[in-house]
Amino acid sequence: MPGQNVGPERSGSCANVVMIIEDTIYVINVGDSRAFMSIDAGNQIGVLSRDHKPDDELEKIRIQAAGGKIYRT
Repeated sequence: MPGQNVGPERSGSCANVVMIIEDTIYVINVGDSRAFMSIDAGNQIGVLSRDHKPDDELEKIRIQAAGGKIYRT
């Protein structure tokens, strides 16, 4: 029928990339993805990523320092 979305949704992205080089871990996250690391056979959890939301104070500072603006509706 006209006006109905009959195909798959094609917007958005989500990915985690973790690269370990010697004793350094590099983590890249895009979109609504989260990265955690199991430590000591799962007895502990390490958080490798954080949300990039403008209501997070560090993210707000980063956005504004890069010349960006935050708008709330």
